[in-house]
Amino acid sequence: MTTKEKNLKYLARSAERIAPGQTSIHNTTISLCMIVKDEEEFLPTCLESVKNYVDEIIIVDTGSTDNTVKIAKKYNARIYHHPWENNFSKARNYSLSYATSDWILILDADEELERAEACKLKEVISDNEVNVIKLPVFYKPKGGANLSVSSSERIFRNYNNIHYEGIVHNALIYSGSSKNVNVSIYHYGYHHSNEQMEKKFKRTSDLLKKQIKDDPENPLPHHYLAISCLDRNRNDECIEEALEAIRLFELQDSNEQMRLLCYFTTCVAFYRKQDLDNAEEYALKAISFYSDYLDAHCILSSIYFLRKEYDKCEKATENYLRSLKAIQSDPSRAMSIPFNTINHAWLAYTRMAINHYEQGNQNCGQQALNNAINCADNAWEPYLAIGKHFVEHDNLKIAERFLCDGLKHDPGNKEIQYLLARTYERSCETEKAIECFKQILDYHPEEVRAQYNLGLLLLKCNKPSEAIKSFKSVINKESEHFDALLNLAIAYEEIGNIAQSKDIYNTLTTINQNNPEVSLRLGSLYLHENDNIRAKECFLKLLSCETYLTEAHLGLSKVYLFMNDPESCIRSCDELLKYLKLPRNITINSLSDLSDLYIRIGTTLIKQQKETLSGFAFEIAVLLEPDALNAIPPQTADSVVTC
Repeated sequence: MTTKEKNLKYLARSAERIAPGQTSIHNTTISLCMIVKDEEEFLPTCLESVKNYVDEIIIVDTGSTDNTVKIAKKYNARIYHHPWENNFSKARNYSLSYATSDWILILDADEELERAEACKLKEVISDNEVNVIKLPVFYKPKGGANLSVSSSERIFRNYNNIHYEGIVHNALIYSGSSKNVNVSIYHYGYHHSNEQMEKKFKRTSDLLKKQIKDDPENPLPHHYLAISCLDRNRNDECIEEALEAIRLFELQDSNEQMRLLCYFTTCVAFYRKQDLDNAEEYALKAISFYSDYLDAHCILSSIYFLRKEYDKCEKATENYLRSLKAIQSDPSRAMSIPFNTINHAWLAYTRMAINHYEQGNQNCGQQALNNAINCADNAWEPYLAIGKHFVEHDNLKIAERFLCDGLKHDPGNKEIQYLLARTYERSCETEKAIECFKQILDYHPEEVRAQYNLGLLLLKCNKPSEAIKSFKSVINKESEHFDALLNLAIAYEEIGNIAQSKDIYNTLTTINQNNPEVSLRLGSLYLHENDNIRAKECFLKLLSCETYLTEAHLGLSKVYLFMNDPESCIRSCDELLKYLKLPRNITINSLSDLSDLYIRIGTTLIKQQKETLSGFAFEIAVLLEPDALNAIPPQTADSVVTC
């Protein structure tokens, strides 16, 4: 159908008016128009949701290499192939040009219509007074709760003056009236790797920067670039672009909803930088612009919560909950910009609960907690959030209370058990922490993290034999779990199985030959066995890593003495003096003088509360001069091994 034919058809339809009680002389039709590329995962769900309610399916494919086209053919779609031209609006407009129905419906492949509401499509397009119909679009993970909602122009008349513009963020250009209708779309989105997201950011930001260069007075590219930067946690860049967009929006007094979102974007970037004053300023700007702005009230609640401004927090929370209730009762009230906090009611109530508990208002706190539980997807989530708060503020007993209450709702919950274990560790209740990890393993036997942490605590509690069992269990699941192997070797040292310990350390050097912890421990074992050549290799490796320098030079000092190389021992002594910032302009006339320097080194290490290393320094002093034992501080002398 040519453009002229389409326009004449539209004018003819527009001339018709149906009087009350009359029936249309024809059936109004609707085309689904889509652009796709490699959408085999999502496309079937999308087309299933709408296939019985549209008159034709138009698909513009921009280069699929998977089964997308085959799937589309199963739904009798009309498929047209166009190469991708780095322009979303151009691709959209291609799809519109092939539509032959009276109305057009736009969906992305990773979207679907609410099945219970899709049947309303024909009823929706029977309105002769509007050209465009806006639908609420909910973003949600597959099988999860709604995370955000926005209003989007998804149904419009098939007429030539309605089209898309914009290279990256395509906007529908139309004239005439519009209306909002409650036929919901669910947008699932894509779960990209960090690398894929970075590539997408690079591609999008390059296009937006080109737009800025071509049209520097247009605030929208700055605005969209700010959002892209925020998505990648580039907060400083986000603020720079958002402030420029705001300057241009305010200068031109234009685009109210985008300006509103720009205020909020700026607020979030400042909030992430912990600049709460500026975050508050831009949240309040957004609210002064639109008093029912859901997300701004929500972040204000969080800002005042962090500042412990209890009254302001409560007021902001009440405003958020009031605005949320209005959106939940009528999603068509959503704006074209997204409301990203529609699933945060439980968090808002949780903040109120914490506020009340911190002020000693137990009854009000319990009521807010009950409200949070009723709103949350999982009853244990508010308990975990409250527990985290009190752990972070070192109120460990209150944290324990809420975490234990949370476990009553989900005894096998790993997140709660891990935090509870950390709480017990911080309060020096190691046995209780051990029980938490055992509880995790009862419910999740393959949980390597819990098994490993259990081994660490058993080792800390001087239970090396039990720790060995735990670390072996980890290694049975992950044979090259470096930290488990390392601590297994340490546990074998604890029970005196030096041969087994050395074998493991040597295995670890094949995995990571420059690990300083392995070099230090292996060097110490070789030194203890008088294997000075291997001990020297290990300690020199520490020097090349520039790690454990004090330990390395002390070890080398002893090695050089055993190898009858006092000159090298003096060089190591000089490095120790340099590292410990002790005087070095000293003449050494005898081994006794060198011994005095090691006593000075040992004394300095005692002051630094490094008793083990100080003892090692004193041992070297005694090796050089046996009478040096009399000059060593009494509290340390008993631990010095004479050779």
